[in-house]
Amino acid sequence: MSTKQRILMWLNIFLLVINISAFVTFLLMNKTSEKERDERFSSDEFLKTELGLSDDQYKKISALNSNVFRSYQAFLDYKCELNFKLIEELSSESPSDSVMGSWANNIGVMEANMKKQTIKHFENIKSICTEEQKLLLDQLLKDMLDAGEQCKYCNKVNCSRRDQLQKKK
Repeated sequence: MSTKQRILMWLNIFLLVINISAFVTFLLMNKTSEKERDERFSSDEFLKTELGLSDDQYKKISALNSNVFRSYQAFLDYKCELNFKLIEELSSESPSDSVMGSWANNIGVMEANMKKQTIKHFENIKSICTEEQKLLLDQLLKDMLDAGEQCKYCNKVNCSRRDQLQKKK
């Protein structure tokens, strides 16, 4: 076998390995996407079950929250993009404090916008709930955040100043 044939053989093997890797990656990425869809569906179903929502209430929530989820995703995508820019700038030979400060501020704005979308999401849910369902939702949110045991002033579970702060109010 000549040198040229050996090089071509190894090149073919190398390209075959790359193609197989790409194919496996593609398959795994599709499974991850299906899993994420199932998890989102499960969280919606969880709320429906826990709150005892009717099918009509559930449909209304889905309609109300479709724009909320799109906006939230757009803010999340932009925040992710800004994080990468911030890391790139920080990794550069001479990072600019003003550029990084600007991106950090924009990341903060995106966080605030995402939080506002989360608030809208739960306001939408509350808007179609009965009084009993609203109480269940409030308790669910507290349980999810373990907020029942946290100090409402500093969010610590073991707040040494909780009693003092409550007396001042």
